[in-house]
Amino acid sequence: MQFETSVALAATLMIGAFILDWPRAVAGLILGMVCRYLPYGTITVPAGVVVISALAELVYPWFGRSTGPHFWGFFFGMFAVAGTASSLYITIRNLKDRL
Repeated sequence: MQFETSVALAATLMIGAFILDWPRAVAGLILGMVCRYLPYGTITVPAGVVVISALAELVYPWFGRSTGPHFWGFFFGMFAVAGTASSLYITIRNLKDRL
């Protein structure tokens, strides 16, 4: 029962992240999949979240998605990346432990 609750919570976080900022959410999914195979995923996921959010905040003005870098854009971007990356990473880890 605990696993099913965590999967439902992870799915809710991922949907919220995709609604908030889908390009960063996709980058977070890729980060979560890559960190699954790294030996220190619990360290690389938070570091990757900050790096991806910062890079996206610097690149978005080039594509016209924002007028310039802003702290609140960075903060919401961290939620979008972390919502997908950590949810996927933790769900896969819990599934592996359960099987």
